[in-house]
Amino acid sequence: MTVLAAEHDTERIASVAAEVARRFGSFIRERVNPGADDRDRTGEALPRALLGEAGRLGLVGFSLPSEIGGEGRDKFEWGIVLEEVSRLSRDTALASVIDVNAGVAELVLGTGRPDLIKRYAVPMVAGILVCPPAAYESRDPFDYLTTAREVRGGWEVDGSKPFVGGAVFADAFLVYAKEEESGDILVFLVERHDEGVRVDQVSTMGLRSMGFGSLSLDHVWLARDRLVVGADALSTMNTYLRNRRLMTACSVVGHMRALFEACVLALEDRRRGGRGVLEYPNVQRTVGEMFTAVQASQAIAHRALASTYGPRDQFFDPVSTAAKHFVTEQAVKLGLAVMNLHGGEGYMGRHPWERFMRDALGLIGGQGAQEMLLIQLGQHATFEITRRQLSRTE
Repeated sequence: MTVLAAEHDTERIASVAAEVARRFGSFIRERVNPGADDRDRTGEALPRALLGEAGRLGLVGFSLPSEIGGEGRDKFEWGIVLEEVSRLSRDTALASVIDVNAGVAELVLGTGRPDLIKRYAVPMVAGILVCPPAAYESRDPFDYLTTAREVRGGWEVDGSKPFVGGAVFADAFLVYAKEEESGDILVFLVERHDEGVRVDQVSTMGLRSMGFGSLSLDHVWLARDRLVVGADALSTMNTYLRNRRLMTACSVVGHMRALFEACVLALEDRRRGGRGVLEYPNVQRTVGEMFTAVQASQAIAHRALASTYGPRDQFFDPVSTAAKHFVTEQAVKLGLAVMNLHGGEGYMGRHPWERFMRDALGLIGGQGAQEMLLIQLGQHATFEITRRQLSRTE
């Protein structure tokens, strides 16, 4: 990335951050934040009314094409929006839910089918329909127990998805299933009120307002038009995950920035031995480490966003993958540092410290477990180095 490009990106970042504060700041402060702590304590999901408001304000459709009601902004700016929304929001689920909905709406738009676009993508952009992906089964996709088979003019889907973000308040689900006859992976749009569909809430350590739930499909009959991807659905999954990893990293950076600032401000009035704790070198050193973690995380996330300008691998982006892995590690490190600095205060539920730690731990398995991301990055690096060496010797 050239110096000129970096300066341009810096200007864009500042401009988008100011736009987020102007357009969405009051909504987050006045509507989202007041009930965030209670939702975390009780495990209550993010209210649907808030998602509707986010849609009306243009937040959900910020990066989506105007043809479905969006604003057509690019992925670089969308990443900055998620970072700033997360910095302002006390509810960690807000940015995740709107990004998931935007991602699935984009996938539906990519089918080019007017019927699906009108029925699902358009209301998703407006915030009046929520449709998370339902893929995870704790096994490889080709080993899915969720199956689909053609029957009486349609499809019958059987199985379960044990862990779906947003399931509690979802209207529909993008369900991945293995076709019984061919073993291929297909994608269907399953609506919550289809006969044979059941959703049960799942309790989690963190991200409690995300509305996690299990999805059960008992001989669910679907019309043929509910088939979204009829072949090679794993490619669509990988494309979705490529973008989701990057946007997750951006959201986490926003939460890290907010936590770091709140931590330092809370230490200002703390005293030990007649001195303010921020005067002690060991505390200053820890604050310096935390600052480094935040700055490095922001830098790699913005570097990954900058890579969205040019050509990218449709299925795997090493920079975004590295960003998600690195930011997760730094978020956990930051959370531990805050807990150490605040001692017993850090363990109390009335502070955001322990909650951040619980939420950050959920990142370890999100969009691919940390170990799996390292394996993928190792494979990619080995291939690229070998390829370049061969090209030099030819």
